[in-house]
Amino acid sequence: MAESNKNQTAAERARLKELVGGQHSTHVCASPTCPNPTDRIVMRELYPVVTMVPRRKTVFYHKTCGPKM
Repeated sequence: MAESNKNQTAAERARLKELVGGQHSTHVCASPTCPNPTDRIVMRELYPVVTMVPRRKTVFYHKTCGPKM
C-alpha cells in the first residue's frame, strides 16, 4: 500500500473541512436584527459569543450579524 505525502494529506484535510463547514448547526442566530433568525446557522458562518453577565452563557450569531468589536 502506498503512503501518502504531506500534500495529499493536506488536500484530504481541506476537503473534510469544506464538507463539515457546509453542514447546518443546531443553533439559530441570537441577533435581533438578523434577516432570517429562525434558520439554522451553517457551520462556517457560526460565531459563538460567551456572555459574562448575569452568568456564563454562550449565544450564537451569523458572522455578519455578530457584535462588532
